[in-house]
Amino acid sequence: MAGFGGLLRDDTGSIISLFHGHLIKATNNMAKLMALEQCLEVLIQNNCQNVIIEADSELVINAAKRISNGTGSEKVTKH
Repeated sequence: MAGFGGLLRDDTGSIISLFHGHLIKATNNMAKLMALEQCLEVLIQNNCQNVIIEADSELVINAAKRISNGTGSEKVTKH
């Protein structure tokens, strides 16, 4: 089992949204990508623009870059 989570802060650093979850059959990379996907959904729902995504995973950073360049999140994988 792998856990994931994230939070959304406003421009003052205050937390405005927090989320977490668990994946039964998953690797840590799958959990990190799920956290990115959940984060993007929260950003879209809150109509956020000009955002900064902080991550400690090169996989997540590269996935975020691919998504920002127009690749759909469903096409971003650990490969």
